[in-house]
Formats: sequence, C-alpha cells, structure tokens
Amino acid sequence: MRTRDTLGSLAESGNTSGFDYLRLFLSISVLAWHSAGIVYGRDQSFFLAGSPLGHLTFLILPMFFALSGFLVASSLVRSRTLIEFLGLRILRLVPALAVEICLSALVLGPIMTSFNIQSYFTDYEFISYFLNIVGLIHFQLPGVFLSNPIPSIVNGSLWTVPFELECYIALAALWVLRLRGSGPAALVALVLWSGLLGTRLLMGAYEPIGPDALNGRLLVAYFLAGVCLYQYRYRIPSDVRLFVVAFAVSLVMIKSKSAILLSPLFVAYATAYVGLLRPKKLPLIFSGDYSYGIYLYAFPIQQTVYALVPQSHGWVPHFLLSLAATAALAAFSWHTIEKPLLRLKRHLRFESDVIAAEFSPGSGHKTSRWRLPKVGLGRHNDVSDPDAAVAPERPRHRT
Repeated sequence: MRTRDTLGSLAESGNTSGFDYLRLFLSISVLAWHSAGIVYGRDQSFFLAGSPLGHLTFLILPMFFALSGFLVASSLVRSRTLIEFLGLRILRLVPALAVEICLSALVLGPIMTSFNIQSYFTDYEFISYFLNIVGLIHFQLPGVFLSNPIPSIVNGSLWTVPFELECYIALAALWVLRLRGSGPAALVALVLWSGLLGTRLLMGAYEPIGPDALNGRLLVAYFLAGVCLYQYRYRIPSDVRLFVVAFAVSLVMIKSKSAILLSPLFVAYATAYVGLLRPKKLPLIFSGDYSYGIYLYAFPIQQTVYALVPQSHGWVPHFLLSLAATAALAAFSWHTIEKPLLRLKRHLRFESDVIAAEFSPGSGHKTSRWRLPKVGLGRHNDVSDPDAAVAPERPRHRT
C-alpha cells in the first residue's frame, strides 16, 4: 500500500529545484525591495512597508531563514563530526563574503569616495569595514555614497549576518548536547526562543516589527522552525490545502505584533512545501547557485548604479540595471570562489571519517555517540553546495 506523501517522502528524491527557484526568487525580491529605498529614500520604504504590499515584503526574510533552517538541518544530520558541520558552514559563507568585503573596501571605495586616497586608506571606517568578515557589521566606508538617498551605507544587506551566526550557534549547541537529530529538542528550542522574545515583548523591552523589516532575533525563530519541520518531515503531510492555509495565516500574522511570534511554523511549512516541489530546471539560470552572490553584491551595486547613472533614478530602470550587474557578479562569485572552494568539503569529510574511526568499535576507544551512520545521498545530492539538497534519511518508523 502506498503511504501518503509527507515532506520527508518528497525530500527522498534529492531533487531541490523548488528550493533553487525559491532562493533565487527571494534574493531577487530583496533586490527589488531595496531599489525602492535606494532610489526614493527610507521614507518611501516605510510607506511601502505600511501598505498591503508590506505583508508580502515582510515575508521575504522569514522565508529565507526558514528555508535555510530546513536545508542546514539536513547538513547537520549528514555531518559526521561538529568540525565537519561547522567547516561546511564556513566554506559556504565566509570566502565569498570576504571577497565581497575586500572588493568593496579596496576597489569600490577608492573609486566612489569623496575623500583623497590617503585619507580614505587611513580612516578608521576603512579598517573597521573588514570586521564584516567575522560578523561584526560596519556599513560605512569613508566618504562613500554620501549624497545617495540612503547615505553612507555601502552594504545594508549585511545586517542579517550576525543573526545567521546565531542560528548556527544554536545548531552547534544541539550537537554539543547530543541532540542534533532530535525533533523534540528542536521544537523545545523554538518554544524557548519564542517564549523569551514574548516575555521581553510583554516587558516592553522588545519590538518584533520594525518600520521596514522584522527584528533580527525573530528571524532566528523562523530558522528554528525550519529545523523543526526537517526533523519531523516524515510526520508532516505535504498537502496543497495545508500550504494555502499556512501561507494565508502567515500573511495575516506577519504584521501583527500580538500574533507574529506564533507565525514561524506556518511560514516554515509554506516555505518547505514550495521548496519540495520539483519544477523543471532551466539550465542557463541554474548552472549554479547564484542566490548568495546576489545577496552579497546587490546593495553596493545598487548604490553605485544610483550614484553613477542619472538615468537610473526611477524604480524600474534602477532595478533592471542593478539586477543585470548583480547577476554578473553573482555568477563570478559562484564559478570562481564559491564552487571551487566547496570542493574542499571532501577534505573535511575525510578528516571527519578519521575522527569518527577513532571512536568506532575495535579502535580501542569507546564508541562515540556523536557519530551517525553514513547515509546515502539522493541522485541530485552530490553537488558542490552542501545545502543544495535534502538527505533522504529514512526514519525507523513511518506512518
């Protein structure tokens, strides 16, 4: 008898085209949203956020974080050691980020600055900008973009980086507590995190909804919700009716200060459902994973386009010019930095196997409880991006 479709059964094929389309769509949506602010200023962004369109735009980052939680949880359970898991995270994120920061500070900044070169390179803002590589966010370079409608901000998208690091710290904590594959542990983490934010909200010490974006700490809840859905994926049905309900509830809750803390699981379900669809891939568009490159390069490119091209001082031309230039840099980032460096993951897995072997039966050491059996990867899982697919690990019991 054929079992009903669940999120887990759909994930078994390893085909991630739904997630690929979703990541690309969300990253371009962020670029489009930022174009309005860069062209017309923050006041226009605040106005759009307060309009009915704001409900959709406010869902972009929660869906991004929920998507990341679902996929990174897959990477977590596939990893043999904590070193391997954290190493994969570093390989995926840090090199491309470091290159973007260096290009902004060493190439874009000197071209766009209103300071003389000596003053630019000796200014504290120039030196501190490199701290972005380790998650200490600085938005300004000396004398750069001073006259733009959003002045002095080189890369406003980087504000989410510290909260992404918090998400990975949370998963590392689950590992240290030996709870990395535990659905209840992920659910408890989500409840505790949401409860903490709710308590601070009641005390008046926390605002979950900003004028044009959600508070970053709330984004961690969406990430944890994505982790929960992955852990319970074989118990959660995949049903278009549930998707419609989840998406509708998400739209209603996302701008409600009193209900938004209840929205992460609804947003995560709607995100995972779309991600697990399997539309046909377009070879030209999906010759690589360009979403991270778009995230990294869009904002500085958009600021540059506004500063250098007067004809772009309208939302449509600015968006189209920025998208074209950003897509080119995203392709450069993927093919010359991200993809080649991700090939190093084989060395991480070799080291992981060595460490695991030290604790295997017959080695003279006690068997490690931190080691999971090696699981097979789906036919599309053997790719350069460690998050590009969902491991088809089967549960011990299925309903």
